[in-house]
Formats: sequence, C-alpha cells, structure tokens
Amino acid sequence: MGWHFRKSFKVIPGLRLNLSRRGLSASIGGAPLTVNIGPHGITGTESIPGTGISYREYLSFVQPRRETPGTPNSDGREVSPALPPLPATPPISRPIEQVRSASTELLTSESLKELKKLMLMTFEEREDISQQLDSARPARDLASERHQKWERGFLFKRLFKKAFARRKAESETATAKVAELEEQLRLTTVATHVEIDKEQAEPYFRMRDDFAAMSECAAIWDIKSHQATDMIHERTTAGRRVERQRVKFSLSSCDLIQWEQKVPHLKNSKGGDLFLYPGFILYRAAQQAFSVIDYHDVSGKGALVQFQEQEGVPGDSKVVGQAWAKANKDGSRDKRFADNFQIAVALYGEVTLKSESGLWEEFQLSNPDRLQQFLSSMNAFVSSFDKSAASATA
Repeated sequence: MGWHFRKSFKVIPGLRLNLSRRGLSASIGGAPLTVNIGPHGITGTESIPGTGISYREYLSFVQPRRETPGTPNSDGREVSPALPPLPATPPISRPIEQVRSASTELLTSESLKELKKLMLMTFEEREDISQQLDSARPARDLASERHQKWERGFLFKRLFKKAFARRKAESETATAKVAELEEQLRLTTVATHVEIDKEQAEPYFRMRDDFAAMSECAAIWDIKSHQATDMIHERTTAGRRVERQRVKFSLSSCDLIQWEQKVPHLKNSKGGDLFLYPGFILYRAAQQAFSVIDYHDVSGKGALVQFQEQEGVPGDSKVVGQAWAKANKDGSRDKRFADNFQIAVALYGEVTLKSESGLWEEFQLSNPDRLQQFLSSMNAFVSSFDKSAASATA
C-alpha cells in the first residue's frame, strides 16, 4: 500500500552560484523557467526546450551601490608605541564602547536580499519536514516491529488473517510516509553548485589556505569592548582598556549552504559567526537569524598593536618591551606602590571589520605575521572581481 502526503510544500530547485570578475550571481531552477539573481537585479527566463527560443524579463531592479571603502587593507598598519606619551592634562573619562554588530535584519547587502529570502525559505521548509520525520521514523519502526513479530511466527498470521493484513498495511504505509518525507527533504535542499572562474578561484583558495594558517595562532581573542584610560590618575601607560574573550577560527561549513568545500569560519563570542563564502560573507547569529553581506560593502583595517599582557604572552608572540603596572608620567616605576610589578608588552595583530549597514567586529591575534598574510590574500581575492563593472550593469 502506497502513501501520498497531502501537505503542500515548496520544491526548492538547485541553486547555482557563479563568481566571476563581474561579481556574484545566482540562478535557480532550469528550463523552461529560470530565475537569475545578480548585481543588476532579478530576471526570469522562459524557454522552449530544444528550440533555442527564450524570453527574458526583469522582475526587479537593484539601484547601483554607493561607493564604500574596500576590503581590509593589509598595508595600512598602525603601530602603537609601547609607552604612549602622557597628555599634559587628564583626558575626559570616556564611556565603555561596546564592539557589536547590528541586528541581522539590517546587515544584509541590498544586492543579496533575494538570495537571503531563498535561503530562509529553504531553511524553514526543511525544519518543518525534519520535525515530521522525527515523528514518522519511530512510528515506522514500531509498525514494522509489530508486523515482523507476526510475519516470523506461524500461528497468529493464520488465525487472525485480517489483523495480520492490517499490521502489514500499517507497516507499509508508515514506511512509505518516511520515504516520501525524506524525498521532500531532499527536494527542499538547496543543493548548491558553486562555479568560480579561475581568476577568482585561485585567490579565494589561497585566502582559505592563509586563513587555515592564521587559525593556528596560539591565541585569538574577540574584542568585546574598549575604553580610554585616564593615564594620569590610573598611573598607567596603556591608552585603552580592552575586554576580550578567547575564540577559535577554523575551516567549517554552515547548514544554510550545501557545498562540499569548507570555508573560513570566524567564531564570534558576542554575536553572529562569520563564514567567508566565495562572493559573500554569511553572518549567522541563530538558526533563522542571519545576513548575507557583499565583500565590497565591508571596510576593514589591520593594525599592529603593542599590548600590555597580564594573562601570559602566547608562545608565538614577540615581547617588545616592559611596562610598570603603576607608572610615573615618564613611564618609570611609581615607587609609592610597594607591590608594583612589570608587565610584558607583546606585539599583536588586530583586525576590524565594518560596514555601513552595521557590521562591526574586532579580533586580536597573537601572531601578527599570519594575520598580515591573510589580510593580504583576502584583499587580492576581493580585488579579483570588478566592483565597477558590476555597478555599471545595474
């Protein structure tokens, strides 16, 4: 006995992402109807298979993106002195500045909003079917067990033929239900095929390799907040106070995008994780809370910083000086404090990622050379697709 699931559901056709010099484009479906999402907007193409006849229509139009600063610049490094000069007058006490991105509703780039809608629709449909599968599978196992008990025996299936037939039908129905739900789950998967032109593939995978090397830094911190210090009254030579938390970087994947390749994953302690896919950055705060951000909408800054480290200097960091916990204006030891002690000054790398839509993330790494190499390769990758060409076609 077969079983036909009456619930309507959305069949999500394959999603094809293409990254070329002109930027990221996505096509959904196939002949006779294909929907294309690109920097110029959304178009629908209807075709008659085998004839070469097709009709193309603009479904929506994306206004050209305003010029924004480019990707993290590996050459614009700022070096803070180990012992900043003390100001002549005490600075005004500044509030704690929280480093945190805006809500996921605001972060998505205008050119990628349709792609996000597709990903969200797919996720919601899969969640619904997955929940039904979680209930259907135990029911199938129970029905199959009840049928097999009588099937393996000799007496009951002959004495109670109608009851045995009912058990058999229930087992077949439950099995068919699970099979149909599994097929629906397959059809609602965005089986992503990512095509990357050679001109973009080489710098992307080089960036990924450099990210993997950077992930092996002895320490990576997510900067949560910073605050300017009152150096005179606090008797310190540190210009700012930083709250940070250890995090891990790794090559990983996100269930929203079905792709066989692993991508750079930046773990975030105070908001959404960042996944660096070809053509876009995925910001994932929760299961259904995520944003899709164009690389060109992100500005970044890499810097060398000399940090007064009181938690122990990581093994791959350089110690470039010493500072007193309580210091005079000239940086020398303040002898009024009997328990005064010296603090190692370590050389770290910091990177800040921002966008006009509200992305703001900062990370500190123990090995600045590996950060420098990653930023350099990331800059080369983003430069490989032509922003001006994409804007000109919009």
